[in-house]
Amino acid sequence: MQRVSAVLRERLGDMAARDLEHFAEDLTNDWSDHVLQTATDRFEHRLAVEMAALRVEMQRGFADLRVELLRWSFFFWIGQVVAVASVLALMLKGVLPK
Repeated sequence: MQRVSAVLRERLGDMAARDLEHFAEDLTNDWSDHVLQTATDRFEHRLAVEMAALRVEMQRGFADLRVELLRWSFFFWIGQVVAVASVLALMLKGVLPK
């Protein structure tokens, strides 16, 4: 609580000085609440912007991951087809008469 100086208290009187102190205290509290609310709003806005950017980045990463997974799966399938065809060719060579 802010105190009014003795000279001002003497000039205004005790009751007016007390009212002035309460007014200053209420004004300080209102200002503090306003500053806190403004800071909170800015933080929430910044958090929302950063979360949106993170979400977009994650979606791009997952899309790239899907493409890479399909590419490697395709290479694996081609390898398996070649391996099975090679084994079948070797087996058929041994079974068929010359």
